[in-house]
Amino acid sequence: MQRPAKTYKAAAGSDGRVDQREIIDFMKRCANVLDREGQEDSAFYFEQVAEFVKNNPHKALKEDAGRILGL
Repeated sequence: MQRPAKTYKAAAGSDGRVDQREIIDFMKRCANVLDREGQEDSAFYFEQVAEFVKNNPHKALKEDAGRILGL
């Protein structure tokens, strides 16, 4: 009888789901690019989304977009 193999999650899910950490990292990278390009105002909004998702994982992106952006 063969013992069960060790299993682990693959790097990217095949179901199309995105991890919250990936969203946070992506938003931060976008903010950095925008800052480098002189688009500080736009970068601020990407930082707002990253910070909100990080501080409110239970709400994530279910919150009103205007509220997340502070508008």
